[in-house]
Amino acid sequence: MQAKYEFEKKYRDQILRCSSCGFCQAVCPIFALTLRPALNTRGKMLLLKEVMDGQIELSQELADTFYTCTTCQACNYTCPAGVEGSEIIEEVRKELYRDGFAPPPLLGVRDSILKQGNVFASAQEERIEIYPPELREKARTGELKSNAETLLFMGCLPSYMDMKIVPSFIKALDSAQVDYTTLGTQETCCGFPLYLMGSEEFESQAKKLIDKIRATGARELVTPCAGCYKTFTTLYPEIGDLGLEVYHSVQYFEKLLCEGRIKLTGEVVGKVTYHDPCDLGRSCNIFEEPRNILKKIPGLELIEMARNRLDARCCGGGGGMQAYNPEMAVDMAALRVRDALEVGAEIIVSGCSACKDNLRKGARTIPREERGKIKIMDITEMVTDTLA
Repeated sequence: MQAKYEFEKKYRDQILRCSSCGFCQAVCPIFALTLRPALNTRGKMLLLKEVMDGQIELSQELADTFYTCTTCQACNYTCPAGVEGSEIIEEVRKELYRDGFAPPPLLGVRDSILKQGNVFASAQEERIEIYPPELREKARTGELKSNAETLLFMGCLPSYMDMKIVPSFIKALDSAQVDYTTLGTQETCCGFPLYLMGSEEFESQAKKLIDKIRATGARELVTPCAGCYKTFTTLYPEIGDLGLEVYHSVQYFEKLLCEGRIKLTGEVVGKVTYHDPCDLGRSCNIFEEPRNILKKIPGLELIEMARNRLDARCCGGGGGMQAYNPEMAVDMAALRVRDALEVGAEIIVSGCSACKDNLRKGARTIPREERGKIKIMDITEMVTDTLA
């Protein structure tokens, strides 16, 4: 039978391979919150079998099911049949988008990226407001280096919605005397949200940014944004060559520590746990680098949540969920904060600005007498706070 949809051409065998065993249900953050079998990967694969058999058509109702997913990839790693659930869901979203079923909140994000260059529809001039004063002035007056060994790529959320990640990031690199430049007001969204919603505009957005990055002549790119890192390293190679090596800040900080270019001597007295972002952990296998950094901080007691590394519970902030269903995203974050509270953590550290933002929102929904004074930080902050 001739395939009607692109996802069927690419993933028909995998969809049919789903045995409805339910292993994915045990790790799905959506199911943990809703207890609705139709919303886990097994439920989605059963729906796709119906679509391929011609029993149902793609529709707005079906779209609601497939956009209710954080694409955390936990299902991929638990499926005994090797079904790549997250990838299949992303492919189905492309079909839903083309057929006009993409949810309006995500279309609003699309328009913001295409018109304003960022997910918040903010002015590009505001992207540099979070820079330290001296660097901000250079960006405003056009005095940023046109060429440098290292290009810093901040990302949308760290630039517009967080007061600490970018200044901490830059302070650490200044301490190590890294020769860097930035794109300043010319930095635009990497396009990851477009990819997640299934928009065909992702490729054109990526090509424009690839040209800007290559024009700097930089040898390496460093970003504190997990989503940008995943996009640059796993999605862009299918579109074009960035022409440089890409690091996430946790990788780069560990490198600087090993080279002796920065030292962490400030003491942190307390129990700290690390939350593995899906875009760094399951997507890019970055697990030990941030833990190695934290272990070098005097006084810090690193403790692990019951679910960590490949088994880490998604905070709910990925896959477009913060835009599509922010209430559900925050409820999932509260579950992850409770994981940290159960092991007595006083600080949750992550390497993803979206995780930090969502976990903070989730923590605020937990009664004060239960959450105590738990603090959520990005690893850039922890490094800068303890620099020699």
